[in-house]
Amino acid sequence: MFQEFKNYLHQHSWQGKIIVGVSGGADSMVLAYLLKKCNVQIVLAHFNYGLRGEESDADQQFVETWAQENEIEFYTKKMDLGAHLEAEGGNLQEEARKWRYEWMEALREELDYDWIAVAHHQEDVVETVFMNFLKGTGIAGLHGILPQQGFIIRPLLSFKKGDILNYAQEEKIDWRMDSSNLSNKYLRNQLRNQIIPELKTLVPQLEENLIANVQRWQEVEMLYSESIERYRRRLIEQRGKDWYIPILKLKNCRPLKTILYELLLPFGFSASQLSEVMKLLDAGSGKMVLAKDYRVLRDRNFLIITNNETIESHHILIHENPRKERIVNSFFDLEKNIKSSISQREWTQIEKAGREDAFLDLKSIEFPLILRPWRQGDYFYPFGMGMKKKKISRFLIDQKVPLHQKEEVWVVESQKKIIWVVGFRIDERFKMTSKTKDYMHLKVHKNEKMW
Repeated sequence: MFQEFKNYLHQHSWQGKIIVGVSGGADSMVLAYLLKKCNVQIVLAHFNYGLRGEESDADQQFVETWAQENEIEFYTKKMDLGAHLEAEGGNLQEEARKWRYEWMEALREELDYDWIAVAHHQEDVVETVFMNFLKGTGIAGLHGILPQQGFIIRPLLSFKKGDILNYAQEEKIDWRMDSSNLSNKYLRNQLRNQIIPELKTLVPQLEENLIANVQRWQEVEMLYSESIERYRRRLIEQRGKDWYIPILKLKNCRPLKTILYELLLPFGFSASQLSEVMKLLDAGSGKMVLAKDYRVLRDRNFLIITNNETIESHHILIHENPRKERIVNSFFDLEKNIKSSISQREWTQIEKAGREDAFLDLKSIEFPLILRPWRQGDYFYPFGMGMKKKKISRFLIDQKVPLHQKEEVWVVESQKKIIWVVGFRIDERFKMTSKTKDYMHLKVHKNEKMW
């Protein structure tokens, strides 16, 4: 086993300094022992979740003692994962994995080490394939556990659990049993303790067959990923923080459901939501499907994927004094400047003004002004339309503002009259004329959230 282990390290070019994730169980203790025997520079990293009280602390002490006896540096982190889950929620095993890997990666960067080694073996691969298949993760889930992902390496992946236990016995390597492995509370344990052993009575070569298939599926996935990437380049266009998918072009793709699933997967949409997203292809504008962090909505001829961030709907007062003012919120910056004695240069600037600027006759304005998000029922008299009243909802449709971006439109009002739809158009009633003496200049600085 030692020689095969050395060959596996050499085959993958895993040279350099390695942080070893060690729980105290047989797999991780054998991994640490083999790396030490290969004369690799290692440190041990143990994460104590505090889930099993004294047993968890005893695991930590066991690993620390072994490290001291073998003159290896030892690092540990302890947290009350149970209290964290009670306060924040979440899946225990997912949260445990997240905290463990994040800590080990931070440690790797701090120590300037090359790799983080963890002790997954062939049975772990089989269990993972079953779990991914049952969860509907698609073809990417069928490759199981990869030998290397970023800085994470798995040097025991070519060995069976029995090989590891036999080696521990032969080399007299001590290890501790995690009592939670005997519980069938979690899906992985149910697979390990009940389902897979039962299946092996029907198919004795179950694990060998699955491992062989996994190697083929990894190659199939490479071809599959190349094809999906071509569709992604062809179908998704990023505009600012949003992603646009043209519906007619998408409908002409085959196989439609698979392509759509893969396009949405990076945004957190699940396989169970695919049928609802498919309905959007024939729905009216405004229909949407929500994931945790993103939503996909139908707007005219596009599916638009946008962040679920919400903008606080509060009112901001703009006072007459000081004459210069800057209003900053989570959405945009707005500058106010009151001026008089208009020069020819200023008139030229006013005539060339774009959507970001509003030049308004000060005599027609009453303070304080209110800066707020627009709402249904709001109306104004758009500049350049000859005093024709228009609802802002209709105005934004005419401006072809996407549905999700309408939520980001704000207005400035004076005495319940809207004087500016921010970033779009001033109101005709407040425009500057040849008789204007004093005026107010509002300028919006758009950030990446806006339009």
